[in-house]
Amino acid sequence: MLMTSESRLPTLAALAGTFLMLVVTMVDLVGDLQDTEAFLTNTPDWSISFETQNHTMQAVETVQDDETRNVVFDLSVIDVPDGFMIGYIDIIITSEEESGISGQCDSVAGDLIENDLTAQWNDPENNLSGQDSSCIPIELDLTVYPNFDGETFILSAINEYQATKNWTETGWGVGNLSVDLDLDVNAPLGLDPLGMDSDEEITVDVTVVMFKPIISLIE
Repeated sequence: MLMTSESRLPTLAALAGTFLMLVVTMVDLVGDLQDTEAFLTNTPDWSISFETQNHTMQAVETVQDDETRNVVFDLSVIDVPDGFMIGYIDIIITSEEESGISGQCDSVAGDLIENDLTAQWNDPENNLSGQDSSCIPIELDLTVYPNFDGETFILSAINEYQATKNWTETGWGVGNLSVDLDLDVNAPLGLDPLGMDSDEEITVDVTVVMFKPIISLIE
């Protein structure tokens, strides 16, 4: 296509405008990259550790053979100190007998029942169910505060507030901890004609681990 002298000037002006826009865009991009590099270079590192306190609770239940007993722990009775959050809950279920009249251990099972207790019910570190027939305590675990494991770590943040803001959320650990206990008495060959081994005393020990973040600037 032939270009006349009348059309050449507008075309050159358009090309010049496009080139100018490209230059401005490149300058902005380089500036953004420099700002990002400066941020990453100048942002200080912080060490986050945790001070912990424990609150213990216990329930002792006499459970009958083939019974399911629900035990509820009201977490609202816990006096959480200022600045502390509930991090996770450990549960240990222990049966009273070592081998029982039958000469062997009964089968005991424990389950944490998901309810409206505000916790990380889907956390992969949880252990919500357990069963034992060898007289060994059953250990269950429930993570309450998001991502809390009690371990010290280092992160970059522009100030102390930004460094700790993920560890000061409220509202976690509100509600009742519900535990189901199941007992299956084991008698030799399934026989207990005198009915002497028809129940068992089961103890549920609950440890609520609370934490407070401790922050220090890494020079």
